Amino acid sequence: MSALGELLYVNSRKALFAMRGMGSARRALPSFMLIGAQKSGTSSMFAYLKQHPQIVAPVYKEPYYFDRHYERGLAWYGCNFPALSAIERKNDRSGKPHLTFEATATYVFDANAPQRIAADVDTRKFILLLRNPVDRAISAYWHARRMGRETRSLDEALDADFARYGAERAYEEGSGPQPSDSAPKPSYLRRGIYRESVERWHRIFGPDSLLVLQSEIMFAYPEPVMAKVFAFLDLTPAACKDYEPQNVGGYRKADEEARTRLAGFYRPHNEALNTLTGSRFTW
Repeated sequence: MSALGELLYVNSRKALFAMRGMGSARRALPSFMLIGAQKSGTSSMFAYLKQHPQIVAPVYKEPYYFDRHYERGLAWYGCNFPALSAIERKNDRSGKPHLTFEATATYVFDANAPQRIAADVDTRKFILLLRNPVDRAISAYWHARRMGRETRSLDEALDADFARYGAERAYEEGSGPQPSDSAPKPSYLRRGIYRESVERWHRIFGPDSLLVLQSEIMFAYPEPVMAKVFAFLDLTPAACKDYEPQNVGGYRKADEEARTRLAGFYRPHNEALNTLTGSRFTW
């Protein structure tokens, strides 16, 4: 989205929320959340989820409330969702529960999001899509370049990320000072250490509240993966009509050297993730 497009989007959202806020309607809050990971297929799963007859789409897919807009308060957050009365009417007509949700792909990385969610809403079911962290990092880099948020070369960006990660780990292990400067932004490396994020959510909600899926398997076999998702949400099985991938990016052949470097870095972290989740990711 261009800078002008983003400004128009933000202004239209403010106007809509001001209008919705004038009413007294109670808002439905999410029964579940798709919490990430960024550049891992969340747009596609969002499209698949909306096709289930018992799922009601939110007004905005990614409110970013629990990480970027928390100071706006729950009334603002509620404006992202349908009226509770609309959900209740659907329940009464069908005799089945209807769920609404949101899909903010950055929640999984945020240190504060799990505690805020636990304190403020009743949501206790979370879906996490994980993509090969090498592909995710490179895809995120090129996305940032397209958005005008990144001007460094890929090698320069990774050099800065590796240096920052080394300093952070030295401080965390007690062998170095606390980094005094802010982390380089955008950053790509640490978000691919999925074990750290999964452990954080497990500590707050427990493993049974988090469904962890591999993005590559979802794209290859969407129907059985979505059947697993609907079972996790206690919904009746439903076939989606459209499994077209959404918002899919890629990487350049010239990035192979960076891929080799990243693959070596992530290998032990991926093994630790397999142990933590009891899964076998195919990266």
